[in-house]
Amino acid sequence: MKTAFFNPILAALIAIGSAGSVQAQVVDVTASLDTNIVPAGGSTTLRVFARVVPAQQTNASRIFSWYVDVINTNGTVATANYGTMLKTASDKDPQTSSTGTQDGANRRGIYDTFINLSGAGINVPVELMAIPVSGSAAGQTRFRIQAGTGAGLSSDFLVAPVGGGEPLTGGNYALAEASLTVLPGANLPNIRISMSVTNAAGGAKGVTLTFPTTAGFNHTAQFRDQLTSGTGWQPLPGAPHNSGTAFQLSTTGAKFYRVLIAPIN
Repeated sequence: MKTAFFNPILAALIAIGSAGSVQAQVVDVTASLDTNIVPAGGSTTLRVFARVVPAQQTNASRIFSWYVDVINTNGTVATANYGTMLKTASDKDPQTSSTGTQDGANRRGIYDTFINLSGAGINVPVELMAIPVSGSAAGQTRFRIQAGTGAGLSSDFLVAPVGGGEPLTGGNYALAEASLTVLPGANLPNIRISMSVTNAAGGAKGVTLTFPTTAGFNHTAQFRDQLTSGTGWQPLPGAPHNSGTAFQLSTTGAKFYRVLIAPIN
């Protein structure tokens, strides 16, 4: 029964596109990296999400299928491991899915369906894939998502409308890219922070951080009130602190400090 059901679906994915009433860019595609800076030999994860555009959400029941390429603009800097790519939200049926084919540093024709995920990509973005990425050499690269090529399918996205009828089609890729900086693994700056505390008027404490700096990098001293929760890390005044010192005057309780290092370019 499953084979008989999926064969016409696969045929529809190949054939739909030119006939009927369709709307371009019915799905917004976004991409992000878990971290945008890794050392050579380090790793991160590229995540790609899709969501029906707000103007069409009341007209759509789910993203039915998706079909994209992943472009890596500098394959010498980082590589993506498609063998361990996860598509946890998709159906992953072998008759209607593929992890794509390699084309140099790029991956062409990755596709899948959301037949078994009600409301996929309507109220919240749905994750298309999570791809482990490894830093290979110092430099920068950009991972860009685009409409799929190479698999012979007609449309990058098919969105099932409420009540049936011709599918809505097309993806918007304006925010579907993420940049990665790979630092030289053997020459990472070695930071040891020294801290001195002085009393000031009104019970305030003056905190001075001192640390070595490395040419070619920006150094930003940061603080937060709680180590693992609460507000995120905030820069101390005068960032970046490439002189090797930073100062904060505080009247509140405990503080946690760190120095963020990033290439100047």
